[in-house]
Amino acid sequence: MKIKIQINATNAAFEDNESFETARILRELADKIEGHPNFSPGHDQALRDLNGNEVGFFGIYQTR
Repeated sequence: MKIKIQINATNAAFEDNESFETARILRELADKIEGHPNFSPGHDQALRDLNGNEVGFFGIYQTR
């Protein structure tokens, strides 16, 4: 299994404090992963900044 996380930190939500917004997104993702009963390949979702804009994605993939 391979997990891929990509975040594009170039919009307004990251301007004041890039590290805070990145950490906030990752904490929110960690909470979703922890509560997900079927953590397996094929699960993916968009990542959103504080303003609700899509800034990246998270995906789980089968390794070969």
